[in-house]
Amino acid sequence: MGESTPTDRGLIAERLDRLILSRHPDGQGPGSEREIARRSREFARTHPGAPTISHQSVANIRDGAVRNPSVDSLRALANVFGVRLGYFLEEDPSAPNEQAGTGVSAPPARPGPAALGLSTRLNRLFETMHPRERGAYTSREVADAIAVRGGKITEDQIERLRSGTWDPTSYEQFEAVAAFFGVPVAYFVDDEVASRVAVDLDLVDALKAQGVGTRQIALRAVADLDEEALEALVPVIQHLRQASKRQRM
Repeated sequence: MGESTPTDRGLIAERLDRLILSRHPDGQGPGSEREIARRSREFARTHPGAPTISHQSVANIRDGAVRNPSVDSLRALANVFGVRLGYFLEEDPSAPNEQAGTGVSAPPARPGPAALGLSTRLNRLFETMHPRERGAYTSREVADAIAVRGGKITEDQIERLRSGTWDPTSYEQFEAVAAFFGVPVAYFVDDEVASRVAVDLDLVDALKAQGVGTRQIALRAVADLDEEALEALVPVIQHLRQASKRQRM
């Protein structure tokens, strides 16, 4: 299974294949769905609480039959291949995480309960990511805005996410909330990505505390940049503009 697949199977399928092809040579990694499933069970035996994945689920992901696998399925795959969970979720992931210069996979992070960390990260977005002239968005406002774009998360589910009483089984919910706030979906499930985003959120908080409009700061900063720096800034501005439009919808 999974050997003869359509070309448009989705990014997660492509990234999984990339791992299989890059790690399998010379017996250094699993090359079949059954071997991947077996290694996930081995990992779970030595790391209590770690999720496992069946060979059929691996095949469904590779074939593109399942484009939105559960977070636990992605965690299991990340553990098997020794990569960060963000490798499957970031919009433009770098090469699979390896120890520099060795070609050896970095050890996977120990699994743990996601709900508490998720609620903390989500509440930080609510506290910080809103226009300076108004207060934080309500859970209803976020749910309504997501629904307008065809998303599938309710006000009650957002409230449960914020209180740490619900950990979604599918990353579609993460994706919808991340798109609204303009952060990578991996922010919710990957510590390294969350740390990078936290730096940006600290900056936003600092600007608001000074009472300086972010538009003024941006204009002053752009005015001092040379041509090369401006060219590098264009994709960043485009991304922020799209995120801003999504929030206003």
